[in-house]
Amino acid sequence: MQDEEVFMDIKNADFKAAFKGESIEVTPDFIYSNDTEVKIPENLDQRVMHSEMWKEYSARCIACGKCNFVCPTCTCFTMQDIFYKDNPKNGERRRVWASCHVDGYTTMAGGHGFRYEKGQRMRFKVMHKVYDFKKRFGYHMCIGCGRCDDACPEYISFSNCVNKLNDAMKEVE
Repeated sequence: MQDEEVFMDIKNADFKAAFKGESIEVTPDFIYSNDTEVKIPENLDQRVMHSEMWKEYSARCIACGKCNFVCPTCTCFTMQDIFYKDNPKNGERRRVWASCHVDGYTTMAGGHGFRYEKGQRMRFKVMHKVYDFKKRFGYHMCIGCGRCDDACPEYISFSNCVNKLNDAMKEVE
């Protein structure tokens, strides 16, 4: 790019005629907001964890983890021990990307685990992104990109879930 002009090196001769001497004005359209507006309640606290709203997600969510895997702010991981076949005394412990929504993520030694219900996993994710992170760092973790909404095969909307927190706080008060 030079002097606000773009120069193209066209390798295919069939396209040279299409671009010869043509000047096109291009102005990119930037997106400044989404159609869905998210309103996080100012009085949000841990009492919302006892709301009945989480039961809906136990029935709807299939625990595929797609919402986490497309989220630019999700960084959950697990550890895997890999043993080599050629020398069983050697191996490595790998940090592997995981999802707090997938079965077995919170399983510990002896088969003990946390958050067996899918609604509990949704509650953990929502509260982590809009309550815990803000309490710790002063701002919400969710950036509002909507990738989780687009990726969910069950059409569960994270933004709608966050908006339901307003009603859930009224329920537990």
